[in-house]
Amino acid sequence: MTDTNEEPFVQVDIDAPASRVWEILADVRHWKDVISGIDDIMFEDENDTELKPGLKWDETRIMFGRSEKQRIEIAEVDTENYSMKSKNESCGTLMEFRHQVVPLSSSAEGKEGRSVLKLYFTSAPLTWTAWSFQWMAVLTRGMVRKQMLQDLIDIKNAAEKP
Repeated sequence: MTDTNEEPFVQVDIDAPASRVWEILADVRHWKDVISGIDDIMFEDENDTELKPGLKWDETRIMFGRSEKQRIEIAEVDTENYSMKSKNESCGTLMEFRHQVVPLSSSAEGKEGRSVLKLYFTSAPLTWTAWSFQWMAVLTRGMVRKQMLQDLIDIKNAAEKP
């Protein structure tokens, strides 16, 4: 799961090492404490919350002015390259999210420096109804981008805290 030539949907530069950003990103249990848009997270198995393929949870957010619950599943994890892919289905549409933390610099002393957190996003209709309403996705794309950017900013703020 390496970076391709595709452009990230949103990204932020972070004044923290990639390892610190990944530590926050990989700790899904605490996302509701870090990401302001998440109201609640309920794991399918509360005793198994380790970041790995197959991990599933219900995430409740305020989206477009109303509370929405989505079932999220981790599809891929590449700890070595600080990357993970998750997916969910909503209203007949498959959505895939790939988070990747990229180190930007290292200091002369060998310490990690800055990093960039990238989010790649794709969606594909799975039903005829979802396909016929794709025009709405174009209209709401800016609002979705703004919400996803806020998620990354929240992670940035947590990673930059001393």
